[in-house]
Amino acid sequence: MSKKYTTVLFDADNTLLDFDMDERCALKSVMALYGVPETEENIKTYSQINLSLWKTIETGELTKEELKRIRFGKYFSAIGFHCDTDPFTVNENYLSFLSEGGNTLEGAADLCRELKEKGYDLYIVTNGIASTQKKRLTKSGLLPFFTEVFVSETIGHQKPKKEYFDYVLSHINEKDIDKIILVGDSLTSDIKGAMNAGITCVWLNLKGQELPEGYKPDFIIGDIKEAGEIIRK
Repeated sequence: MSKKYTTVLFDADNTLLDFDMDERCALKSVMALYGVPETEENIKTYSQINLSLWKTIETGELTKEELKRIRFGKYFSAIGFHCDTDPFTVNENYLSFLSEGGNTLEGAADLCRELKEKGYDLYIVTNGIASTQKKRLTKSGLLPFFTEVFVSETIGHQKPKKEYFDYVLSHINEKDIDKIILVGDSLTSDIKGAMNAGITCVWLNLKGQELPEGYKPDFIIGDIKEAGEIIRK
């Protein structure tokens, strides 16, 4: 019997890679380097600012180059910390620390290995910074399972824009959109993007959030391991 799905598009951060852990480790290294007080409040503030900036990138109001220039300036201002180093340089050091990450969510590697062995065609679809994402994926050990990694920075369009997914769909082996399924944790980039492109999608709802109006994932799961059951149906 032929597979219902042949092709899986996986988001990277907080879908396969444990971005929260990698971010925390990289930020702590930056804090140690520049003498920033390492408090939970300061760590939480950075995460909130960073998430807000990436949401602005998704809407097209901010570019990644602009993010690199302003991210740590906004952060230091928010926590009342004076740093003599240019915010762009601080950011470059942060990205260097982040690229040393590559922690994965529990069960992610086993799922990718199993799907690859069963003949599924796997791809990464990510909005992250290209050089950092490639290094983290390599360190994670996941890269050999994937036919290609599609990074928005390289493509020139961000998830959830239709142009991003048009590019991806034109560069993968499967041409029947009904045989393609996307798995991701972000409603605003992954699920909205899949909806825009007409791709079946699985929302990885790690934090047990309520589904807001305007989003219609085909499936909702709370653990990446559950994705295998849906894909193999």
